[in-house]
Amino acid sequence: MFGLSVVATLCAGAWWENDQFNISDAERGAYDDGIKKFTGNDKPFSKAVGIGSVSKSKDIIIIGIDNRTFREIEGNDSWRTRYGSVPYDRRLWADVLTYLDSVHAKAAIFDSVTDTRHSDVTGDLALGETLGTLSLPVYFGFGTTAGLKALGKVAHPGNHITPVRARVVDAGALERVDAGETESFDFPEEPTAEEAERAKEAELELQREKAAVAFAFPVIAHDLTIAEIPETVGAAGDDLKQYPIPTITPVLDVGAGFGLVTMESDEDGKLRRTAFTFTDGENDYVTLPIAVAADAFGATQLELSPGVMKLGDHVIPINPDGTAEIDYGGSLFERFDTRSLVDVIRYSLGSPGGEVFKDKYVFIASLTVGEGGDMKATPLEAATPGVVKQAAILQNLLDGRFILTAPTWVSYLFAFVVAFFSVSLVLVVRNTFVDIGWPVLLYVGFFLITGSFLVATKVHVLSALPGLAGTIASVFASTWERLFARKERDRLKEMFSSYMEADLVDMMVEQKKLPSLDGENMVVTAFFSDIKGFSTFSEKYREEPHKLMKLLNRYLSTVTPVLTSQGACIDKYIGDAVVALFGAPVQYSDHALRACRGALKVQTAIALLREAFRKEGLPDVYTRIGLNTDSMVVGNIGSEQLLDYTAIGDGMNLAARLEGANKEFGTLIMIGPGTYDAVRELMVTRELDSVRVAGKTQAVNVYELVCARGEVGREKERILGLYAEALALYRSRKFEEAAGVLQTALLVDEADGPSKRLHAICLELSHSAPAPDWEPISELSK
Repeated sequence: MFGLSVVATLCAGAWWENDQFNISDAERGAYDDGIKKFTGNDKPFSKAVGIGSVSKSKDIIIIGIDNRTFREIEGNDSWRTRYGSVPYDRRLWADVLTYLDSVHAKAAIFDSVTDTRHSDVTGDLALGETLGTLSLPVYFGFGTTAGLKALGKVAHPGNHITPVRARVVDAGALERVDAGETESFDFPEEPTAEEAERAKEAELELQREKAAVAFAFPVIAHDLTIAEIPETVGAAGDDLKQYPIPTITPVLDVGAGFGLVTMESDEDGKLRRTAFTFTDGENDYVTLPIAVAADAFGATQLELSPGVMKLGDHVIPINPDGTAEIDYGGSLFERFDTRSLVDVIRYSLGSPGGEVFKDKYVFIASLTVGEGGDMKATPLEAATPGVVKQAAILQNLLDGRFILTAPTWVSYLFAFVVAFFSVSLVLVVRNTFVDIGWPVLLYVGFFLITGSFLVATKVHVLSALPGLAGTIASVFASTWERLFARKERDRLKEMFSSYMEADLVDMMVEQKKLPSLDGENMVVTAFFSDIKGFSTFSEKYREEPHKLMKLLNRYLSTVTPVLTSQGACIDKYIGDAVVALFGAPVQYSDHALRACRGALKVQTAIALLREAFRKEGLPDVYTRIGLNTDSMVVGNIGSEQLLDYTAIGDGMNLAARLEGANKEFGTLIMIGPGTYDAVRELMVTRELDSVRVAGKTQAVNVYELVCARGEVGREKERILGLYAEALALYRSRKFEEAAGVLQTALLVDEADGPSKRLHAICLELSHSAPAPDWEPISELSK
């Protein structure tokens, strides 16, 4: 099993590492299914233990430009005059930010790029002027595109610590720009096309230099490589490098911070993870949530090392490669409070409700659903406004916790455990439905295990790898079973056919409950029996030994099937004696009960045999039985030439002594204390005495097995009660009283062996009192 599990794990690992048949797609699907299954207040897991429940963020609120915004601004003459139509004049944002500042919002974050000048630049200028007067820090996203050249490398990044007003650019760049601007003063009122182009280029160069300073962020990476800005595919199918697009100049001068809003989507287009910083080969840039969190934590730089991110005094665990999975914590509208932009306009005009923005990080984003909306896919939603990514990342940063990928060795260890369980299941159960159903169950339902673990612990253990390992292991185990296990079963059948009935051997092999032939400690029930007065048989047929053997074989043929029908393993025949084991090699939890039932059924079968013998003029046959349940050493015992599957130990010895003690007590079935404890609620028994076996100092109580519970007659029940009363008097040294009680019992049944024996002992002790140190214990010498 171990070997098959190792091979299956290695095969699955090779499959995973080489992404054969797009197993990574299966992993992403399992990741999504697991999160969706266990995230939400309506999920059973959440209702039962509260894990995966969704609650509104206390830190973040979203102002959304939605379809209602379009309709109501268009339908309000005053608003339409001031803000125009889509794309709205940037006076709108100046008004919104002024209001957020007045209600003491913590920060405003634009989840959009502001890289295109409006046709009426007065709105852009108004936005810049407003930003310069606010105490509210405002953050802007910036995008990337191919076809631009890289922003110039800067020595002193300016994208940290708010507020940064007029950012200082490279002195050489300023000189170049100033030179261009100086020349422009000599231009005539109507500059030539060449002069206008030179002025435009000078303005763009100034904008690029400012953007380089405003966008670049101080990043220190220890033993990590900062990811490059993702490339895009050109019209010719080639990969094109992308570079940041400068934001409009009025915003560059006074924006509190800037962050990259690159897609970071997986191959299937879903947003599951984030890197926190990127480079274009010239400067390092951080994502928009990092730009916000850096100021919130008072950080002057971002420091990354494998597994750890530091922003100021805040240390946040991340993946060893410098990334982390996003913990969305629920769908956008479940997780974050959202307000329509037109509601905010009304708040600014005096409507109640604006207090919700106090001390909140406010995202301003598009919530438009449908064509033209900024819709993205996440593990929880196939289409949702893209702001959910930025808001969720900022929330993770504020909480100091992301979803992390478990170390590789953990996933491989888990894969081995699943593989080993799969092999064990197939080889032990040996059922066609298991062979087929278990791999299918792994494929369709394994995400439930990893998904619940992920939601509960925020640790992503691979799902596809362990599931694949379990499937491969199941196939290997089934193949092994077909090719090799059948031969092993045949070998075991041949070995145990001399110990036990063939049907029992088949049961043992089919159930895979294989014994340790080298010997093992097991709690079993030993059975000993022999024929009462067998010497009489021997004497009668001394001259006809073949008849004696025939009678003995009839007796053994009667006893054996009764025992094996109860699950016994016939240890050996010693003349007329039968030695059997219950509970080995086939293990039953109720082996003591099976042994008792077997003993009672043997007596019933012998009674029928006795009637048949009488009709044939043969001597009466009775059998005495001893049972004892105890821990014994069970296994193959013997010489190199001949082995016998048997048991040894004090428990085995006591069972043999109890069989012989039946003669002294006048009983047919005696059981030891272990058997009595196991069956006392199901069988009618009689405590006979305390006995000490030869060679032992400790005494044990022994019992007579009478019948199954509910089958005892009134007369027998009265005798049992009288005997119990007499035994208590006997142990209290009240011998005369005990003898009187036993005399009453013998009046009910004068043939009751235990009563006759104890009556005789009590009479003797009543005439000759025992010594003061006398103990009510009988010695078993045979």
